[in-house]
Amino acid sequence: MPVSTRVWLTRGIAVFAILSGSVANASTTVNAGYELLTSLPGTVFGGVPYAGVPLGTFDFGGTIGTQSVGNADEVVHRLSDTSGTPIATQLLALQLVTTVPVDFGLGTGFYYITLQSARGGPASLGQRTIFFGPEAPAGSPHGTFDSFFDVFFDLRLGSLNGPIAISGDSLLTANAVPWSHFPSPGALELNGVNTLSGGNDRSRDFWPDPLDALGPAGEHRVTVASIPEPATYLLLSIGLMVCFGHRIFSRRMHPGLLA
Repeated sequence: MPVSTRVWLTRGIAVFAILSGSVANASTTVNAGYELLTSLPGTVFGGVPYAGVPLGTFDFGGTIGTQSVGNADEVVHRLSDTSGTPIATQLLALQLVTTVPVDFGLGTGFYYITLQSARGGPASLGQRTIFFGPEAPAGSPHGTFDSFFDVFFDLRLGSLNGPIAISGDSLLTANAVPWSHFPSPGALELNGVNTLSGGNDRSRDFWPDPLDALGPAGEHRVTVASIPEPATYLLLSIGLMVCFGHRIFSRRMHPGLLA
């Protein structure tokens, strides 16, 4: 069965379960909360391909505290509830690495993208406008959304805390992206973070479909985070060992930047 068919089938079952539980309709409100996202192949800036570097854990503060976030390499925070009006958002975490050796001015190697806010720099702020479609509240997806972030980034050589080659900012936008109150199969769910944001009621949750965030020099492709299988963890560990082990490369590239 194609992945897309499984997604809609699973969401259809979730809708049926909610309706069977005497919840007549999904809400036309989305609560404040978080989105745990992971980068997809096709993420490219300045002609250079990037892959996500999983966060492993993330500290949400308050009563939630530090939680395992699966393969998420990006965390978005919706700062308020909405019933269709634009709301402020913040990009709390982002970790990417080039998948090929390049030279951004400090020598040839793997370069990492991190947020300036991770070192006390400016926050990467943005906006979500969540629309409720004509099939809402009972259908799936429940509408579309538009989004933008002003991303303040550092480009570091060799590691997530390596020397900074370049600091800059880039506007990333996404438009008409479908979303649902219900997660896709295999999605990582954390109570009070990205699921059951309305207590025991899923009808105010927000789950984006896979999306492309476009910038002036490329695109960032993401989907919701999942819990990798043990074999995936092993392959990831091997890949990171190879990545950190290389220090001398003959190939030199001079691509553009995020902005």
